[in-house]
Amino acid sequence: MLLAEKRCPMDQATAGCRTELHSAKPFVIGWAIYSVVMLLALYATLILPSSHPVTTTDFRCLYSVGKLAYSDSAHLYDLASLGRIQDSLGGPIGAAPYIQPPYDALLFVPFAHFSYSTAYLLFATFNLALLLPCFFVARVAFSHRVELWQPKPGLMFFVFVPLALCVMQGQASIRLFLLCCLTWHELRRGRDFNAGLFLGLGLFKLQIVIPLALFLTLRRGYRALAGFVAGVSAVTALSVWFVGTRGLAAFVRALLNATLRASNTGDYTQPSFMPNLRGFIYGCGGRYLPHSWLLAVTLIFSAAALLWFAYRVRRESDESGAFVLMVVGALLLSYHLHVSDLTLLLLPIGLLASCPRRYFVLLVSAFMSPTLLQNTFSINFLWAIPLAGLALLAWRGSAELADTTRLNAPEVEGIRAATV
Repeated sequence: MLLAEKRCPMDQATAGCRTELHSAKPFVIGWAIYSVVMLLALYATLILPSSHPVTTTDFRCLYSVGKLAYSDSAHLYDLASLGRIQDSLGGPIGAAPYIQPPYDALLFVPFAHFSYSTAYLLFATFNLALLLPCFFVARVAFSHRVELWQPKPGLMFFVFVPLALCVMQGQASIRLFLLCCLTWHELRRGRDFNAGLFLGLGLFKLQIVIPLALFLTLRRGYRALAGFVAGVSAVTALSVWFVGTRGLAAFVRALLNATLRASNTGDYTQPSFMPNLRGFIYGCGGRYLPHSWLLAVTLIFSAAALLWFAYRVRRESDESGAFVLMVVGALLLSYHLHVSDLTLLLLPIGLLASCPRRYFVLLVSAFMSPTLLQNTFSINFLWAIPLAGLALLAWRGSAELADTTRLNAPEVEGIRAATV
């Protein structure tokens, strides 16, 4: 049951429920304007010699993966093969490793048939197009009117910095956002198996999906777990069909190598660049503590946070509050996280928009802090603070709504009886 629906019965005949969904026209118009502006801006980066996207986006790696997937899938995780293609595109010398499951590379094969510039714009268009099903699948969650950033349903999409970064970088976060919306949609209807199935299809972001699946299983039981296993089995079978067992083993080795080298590099894989709990610990203590101590502190705090989130997810009386805790907990506890992955926060923020007004400042802070931190300070690891704030808001705000619902239960039943 949704936070908004706690105030009225699920019966659509109730007057309060009829007002939950507002016209989608403002969102569609906003999406069209946002998409045109974004694509024009990205096109400008292609024609300006001082700002070429090949040097600043992750799509450089994904484009080379699409080329290899089409011509030489056996070397999908070979750094030398990736490096030859990436060096031919220009930009920094050396290969960015590919550490996503093999099945995900199939998505980039159609884009690899175009020039890099054309493929970059086409993939940005693809990401922007995915925003439409994201909104309509979880339309109830995005229909709350909130001052400042959402006078009309869904408009908060277009002022959320991680979403814009995801489009510009060519990241996969919007696809995972869509799968999370589908997961929530199925949970809302009691279809636990389908919810787990959709989540399992998101294994291309396994560092987020695995803790999210753990929380989902704790909350909804074996049906959700069975669906997740079915989804994982499907994408694993597709990966084996595509690259064979040797290719799957190469993926595991590439993932382990990237994990081991992450703490010793100066690029975005460095822990202090990550907006999660691990990034916060490394960002605050990286200059003062040896790596072994940082690792130990990270493990201790991560274990404590995991236990707290698991306990709260199990005990939470409100389904939307529990789902918010799942998503926020998965992001905080993920081993590797990009700023663009915070796009997933749009759904928790939308669900929490109906919390008591006293929490409004905290919600605004969680929403606006990515903009301030990115544009003013460029300190990614501090984004873990508003994430923790969202978890607190899900815990306290949903509890108050649940209490209010119990107090108003006789009045709600009277409204339901009158409508019948």
